[in-house]
Amino acid sequence: MTSSSKIRCTKFFFILFNFVFWLTGLALLVIGIWSRISLIKYMKLSTSIDYNMAPYIMIGCGSFIILVGFLGCWASLKEHPWALVLYMIILVLLFIAELSAGIAGYVLRNKLKTGLENGIRDAIEKYGNDTKGDIKKAVDDVQSKAFHCCGADSYKDWLKYGVVPDSCCKDTKNCKTKASSELYSEGCVSSMQKFFKNKFAIIGGTALGIAFFQILGVICAYCLARFIREVRSYEKF
Repeated sequence: MTSSSKIRCTKFFFILFNFVFWLTGLALLVIGIWSRISLIKYMKLSTSIDYNMAPYIMIGCGSFIILVGFLGCWASLKEHPWALVLYMIILVLLFIAELSAGIAGYVLRNKLKTGLENGIRDAIEKYGNDTKGDIKKAVDDVQSKAFHCCGADSYKDWLKYGVVPDSCCKDTKNCKTKASSELYSEGCVSSMQKFFKNKFAIIGGTALGIAFFQILGVICAYCLARFIREVRSYEKF
């Protein structure tokens, strides 16, 4: 195979890689926006880890990956070796950052149960004195809309504060006595922990998959830059 054929072949695979890479960035961007809209209001109940920045980090990484994908396509079409080298450096840095984030997420997931337990108990304690209504809304949404649970471990967590809220009821229209049979039996800590562990596993797996996928991009960019230099050296000769 001639050097020109190698360039065309490598360029095809490189542009194909960048298209898929661009899609992964778009997926990360969508996941970040979805996390910011759907999950952050529940994650605020966890006290041990600050999750407020996590969606913005995913949105930023997704947007950056999209821009890097365009850089890779431009560099290959224009056949600029220096731009391909810059592209490789950025991918290596992204790989290190994503791998570090994945490892950190795996380590921090063990703090999730403690954080949720402390956060929900604290919210239950402040529920009756919440003048702004933010805590009430968050707790009620968690119990009645999102997870169908009651209290931290069970409805008994509410008894020490005198009243079990309507959001603990399976059917608010037929929940007059608030007997145990009328209330959600599962505590919110275990319910939320299972939910978020599954979601974090998906998000973490996706991020690590994208990180290792970038190695293929580095290899393609290296080969393309080398072939371009070979052709230009031959033409000069």
